[in-house]
Amino acid sequence: MAELTWVGKNVPKIDAMEKAFGQAKYAADMRFPGLLYGKLLRSPYPHAVVKSIDTSKAEKLPGVVAVVTKKDAPNFRFTKAAHQVLLYPPLAAVLDQYMFDDHVRFVGDPVAAVAAVDEQTALDALKLIEVEYEELPAVFDVEEAMKSGAPQLHEGVEKNIAALLSGPFTHGDPEAGFKEADIIYEDTYDTSRNKQCQMENIASIAMFDSSGKLLMYSPTQMPHLVQRQLSLIFDLPMTKVRVVTPMIGGAFGVRLGMITEPYSALLAKVTGKPVMVELSRKEDFSGTETRHPIRIHLKIGAKKDGTITAEEATMITDAGAYATHAVAVTSVGALMLYRIYKCANVKVEGYVVYTNNPVAGAYRGYGGPQAAFALEQHLDALAEKLGMDAIEFRKRNHYNTGDIDMGTLIPITSCALAECLDKGAEAANWREKRKKTPGSDPGPKKRGLGCGTLMWASGTACWIGILDFSTAMVKVNEDGTVNILTGANDVGAGGKTALCQIAAEELGVNFNDVSISATDTDTTPFDIGAHASRTVYANGNAIRIAAKEAKRQILELAAEMLEAPAEELVARNGSVYVKGAPHKGLKMGEICYQAHIRGKQFLASANSPQTNAPPYGAQFAEVEVDTRTGRVEILKLVAAHDVGTAVNPQLVEGQIEGALQQGLGYSLTEDVIVDKETGVVVNPSFSDYQFWTAADMPPMDILLVEPDDPTGPFGAKGVGEHGLAATAAAIANAMYNATGVRFKELPMTSERVLQALKEAGRAWD
Repeated sequence: MAELTWVGKNVPKIDAMEKAFGQAKYAADMRFPGLLYGKLLRSPYPHAVVKSIDTSKAEKLPGVVAVVTKKDAPNFRFTKAAHQVLLYPPLAAVLDQYMFDDHVRFVGDPVAAVAAVDEQTALDALKLIEVEYEELPAVFDVEEAMKSGAPQLHEGVEKNIAALLSGPFTHGDPEAGFKEADIIYEDTYDTSRNKQCQMENIASIAMFDSSGKLLMYSPTQMPHLVQRQLSLIFDLPMTKVRVVTPMIGGAFGVRLGMITEPYSALLAKVTGKPVMVELSRKEDFSGTETRHPIRIHLKIGAKKDGTITAEEATMITDAGAYATHAVAVTSVGALMLYRIYKCANVKVEGYVVYTNNPVAGAYRGYGGPQAAFALEQHLDALAEKLGMDAIEFRKRNHYNTGDIDMGTLIPITSCALAECLDKGAEAANWREKRKKTPGSDPGPKKRGLGCGTLMWASGTACWIGILDFSTAMVKVNEDGTVNILTGANDVGAGGKTALCQIAAEELGVNFNDVSISATDTDTTPFDIGAHASRTVYANGNAIRIAAKEAKRQILELAAEMLEAPAEELVARNGSVYVKGAPHKGLKMGEICYQAHIRGKQFLASANSPQTNAPPYGAQFAEVEVDTRTGRVEILKLVAAHDVGTAVNPQLVEGQIEGALQQGLGYSLTEDVIVDKETGVVVNPSFSDYQFWTAADMPPMDILLVEPDDPTGPFGAKGVGEHGLAATAAAIANAMYNATGVRFKELPMTSERVLQALKEAGRAWD
């Protein structure tokens, strides 16, 4: 690749100063004349029927402007996940939600909403609403929910199975493959329910103008899909729905779709005033989506030489009360069970099951961490049974560049997983530290080293039936500065900074001369949203293609002005000059002004192509397990990641460090605990939910491996999701190497570790 000016450089985030000086405005910071405050009344029962609602006392409270219930809301069935506008055949969304329903299915299900002149009045009004419930039996365990006679959450859904996935995840002949195997190993793994813990609370502000047009301020990850969803729910043409995205204070999947938007819109419609609905942190924990707990039973066969011959898996996903993302998450998890390692004979079945637990949904990794926790431990155990080194076993079996990607069914354009394994192993001193027998350290504190591999996607075009494209417009002004219009969001990771770097590089202008728009569905072109590690890859491709066309237009006029062929011209650092003669050139502003006075503007738009470049990686964990208490200390993490070209290395490293932080919590401490009698979340706050802070973090080595992928903008791949996938598996494998005991349930708390050690006779007396 030619020497680059802006791509590959640690350019500061474009919004860094705005945030550092407290000037950034988030949704809850916004104020409008006559703004009302909305609050939701939620069910206190995990399963019940609403017999009656009396709102008269609440309506009489001074300062209350409106109280709405099911009778006031559109009778429209949808999914807050926005899948009804994201998926197309052969996939289909499970539509099982209404704004309010007489049948409530979890503690926190909304039954009414209030708009008042201030927040406290709205909260006081909620206490005055009288609801008569008829309690119903509840079910919290997926296998209990699947039994005949279990409480049924949704009419017509037999045994609470919202979806059964099998056909798309089966190929070859597993029965024959197992007959070829010299060793067959099977086991069961359980993952946990986790919260995204984004810094900014959930909030939205809605208002209608005199023409009946809805304006929605929403920190959603997918504004164009929310626009479409709201148009369907409220029976409005899309021209009558405008979604504007303010600054976003973290997302990690919780903002993937709608949360409060339908309720702020309904209250704004009824009152004729702007309405803000903001959730408390307690509501966020119990009333918004979590990661899906998935039980995975895995069976894999292999020959003595290490060749994997067959794989069978059963996944049982706890969707909670509504399906939302569960079918898609289970599908991604199923795919990740066989997408990274070669196996000719595969059968994966997935059951999506309703329970009266809080609703699960999108969280960073989207099924990948659950699959990796099971698969990477399973492969470690299989390698040990075969007498093979765990890294060599992985290198022997993984798909590589040129192999068919089992998700897209097209060749993999670049894969540096072997390099990640080698570099990570060297940094972790794998060859030396893995010589010992598991559990052989003297004394109660035992050390171990483990690894896990990972892959993901650069967008959602890794599976048929899922919409995935971005559109961008590049406008070059008469002074040579540049405006980018894109529907892409920046959820705090610096995606828009990287997009400006891509535009500046392609156009040959200075980075500081590039401006990127805030997302506004009235003015920015379509984009499916900031998720699935797609912002830099998909939007970057669209921006680069559009910038190429704008540059072609610029060079065409510059050729005339410089009296030189366009193909002999170079655009760089805000100037256009003849190759080999930098002195013979023009400033970009001069060329653009000449275009301006000739009645022309340099303008181009483009869609991103339907491509997908999987990022890969290998993570290594060194741990110390105290066999007296079960306490696990993380001594060091090594993360070697295939990221393609790192457009902004510092931002990429930040993404991986943040993923490791979430991976550590997922591994050892984080769990949304639901009381199995009442359905209440018992730890709904940052003080009770044990996520890792900066002070808790161990030493980390981040190694960027940069193959030049031919499909990405300047060779880039997505990096947001895959950094979380392998952490729990690497830690679990390290804990086995330390103790000789497998830990198969997340989180691996001290209590669970000590119990497993006792059961295996490995606890220190």
